Amino acid sequence: MQASIQVKFVVLLLLFLQVGLTGCGSLLSGPAPKPEIGPSGKPAESKPNPAAFLERFISAPAELYDLEASAGVVFEGINKGDWAQAQAGLVTLQTLWQETKAAAGEKKGVKEADAAIEKLTAAIESKKVTDSYESLIKFMASISDIGKSYKLSPVADIIAVSNGIRNVSFYIEDKDWTKAAAKAKELQGTWEKVKPSMEQVGILGEITKTHAVVNQIKDAINAENKGAFLEQEANINESMGKIREFFRGK
Repeated sequence: MQASIQVKFVVLLLLFLQVGLTGCGSLLSGPAPKPEIGPSGKPAESKPNPAAFLERFISAPAELYDLEASAGVVFEGINKGDWAQAQAGLVTLQTLWQETKAAAGEKKGVKEADAAIEKLTAAIESKKVTDSYESLIKFMASISDIGKSYKLSPVADIIAVSNGIRNVSFYIEDKDWTKAAAKAKELQGTWEKVKPSMEQVGILGEITKTHAVVNQIKDAINAENKGAFLEQEANINESMGKIREFFRGK
């Protein structure tokens, strides 16, 4: 009786070892070879990791930050009616965009940016203030979309805040306090959303300043005090410029 139990135990042990060795063998031999055909046709082609995935973990090109700097020059020219400045800034913007587009490939925002800069060029040549402003905002929003693929760089957020500032400034210059107030509220919401992405050692002081200025801009507009707004606009131009340069190329 005892011998029979021992025999059964040995048989079970051998079966167990056979299954285990078969499993180990499959692990040691690596993944199964790819079949040439499946139930209804050929299997999916093997593809390398897409470049877009890898780009999420590298720094954004410096040209994206330079585009933002040039956009400021163009916008000031448009907003102040200085078409020579707007035209000069546009030339720089066009050059930087061609360099950026070559590196960006088929990223989201490229086609939209192409269309927007064409409209911007035509609007500046025709000296149309509103069309120029709207086209610049659309162009930079598309550049922000391109920047979103670079997850380690806050360039998309910096541009979003900068576009918000331009929106407020345009309606202040146009003396439309109602729209300016609405845009100031949008700016505050955008800033609150993106601020954490910029909070890094070495630039925290400017982040704190910008946070205070965003609130002061809203207060100045609610009071319809253009002088107070212009003072805070100069302050936020300085702080956002420093933030932009801090992250450029990082």
